[in-house]
Amino acid sequence: MSMHRVAAAVLALSCAAGAHAASFPGKMIHLVVPFPPGGVADLVTRTVGQKVAQDIGQPVVVDNKPGASGIIGAEHVARAAPDGYTLLVANLPVMSINELQYSDLPYSASRDFTPVVMLADQPYIIAANPGLPVADLAAFIRLAKQKPGALTFGSASSSTYLAGELFNARAGTRMTHVPYKGSAPAINDLLGGHIDLLLDPVITLLPHARAGKIQALAVTSPTRIEIAPEIPTYKEAGLEGLDITSWQGIVAPAATPREVVEALNAAFNRALKSPEVAARLKEQGVSVKGGSAAQFAAFVEAENQRWAKLAREVGFQPTKR
Repeated sequence: MSMHRVAAAVLALSCAAGAHAASFPGKMIHLVVPFPPGGVADLVTRTVGQKVAQDIGQPVVVDNKPGASGIIGAEHVARAAPDGYTLLVANLPVMSINELQYSDLPYSASRDFTPVVMLADQPYIIAANPGLPVADLAAFIRLAKQKPGALTFGSASSSTYLAGELFNARAGTRMTHVPYKGSAPAINDLLGGHIDLLLDPVITLLPHARAGKIQALAVTSPTRIEIAPEIPTYKEAGLEGLDITSWQGIVAPAATPREVVEALNAAFNRALKSPEVAARLKEQGVSVKGGSAAQFAAFVEAENQRWAKLAREVGFQPTKR
């Protein structure tokens, strides 16, 4: 092919991409949540997605594709057409922890996705079996040290697994890990006294704490949270380095045109600035974020570096799924 024809072909492709971006969005957008309904990612997505739909005049549908710590939904979006109509609700497991835990991950967070916008975050609650003879986090740590290997902690995802191992490292305890396929079964076993400790987002654990069914020992934020100021921080128990949040953001398939990413970023930021969205999320203990795609990309990279370092610290080794 002559250079003239190559240039013409490149120009034609560029014009086609530009025309697509100019008409975007022209149909339904699918937001893939790679976790079951009822969790913080699902709440944030449905709350924000509804406002985005009103703003852009197109349906925004939430598709829950749970399984394998977010891997099933993430792989689905990684293989989707890069046109802005299939997006992933990404979080710490999907973008950072899975690559630290699995050596045969079927997607690459850095190669297969392009960041669009950060949506929100909230800390975890460190919750204990209500039948344990402990009144606070310091007492729990003393009990765990007295019984090395006897107490258990549950995990609902790869990130809460690593968070539990980080707790072991920071507190000097040696609890035994019990994995679960989601928050609901892990919480059920905590309520039933089958596990001793669970770290999970505020939204999933606070109702049970308020009902007196679990002991909320601490939150994984450096300061007490507005929605539950009665729960102390991990620092108040004398620990350091447990600042962990459950965050959510939107990513698109890697080759999505820049103009489409910018249009999506603008639409989500408008929704996040809406008073009704902010109020709905605030009442659930969720902090609204927003910002540019570049800011979200920088945040994800910082999280990757931070958790890679922590994984090395606790001896977290990748395995096959």
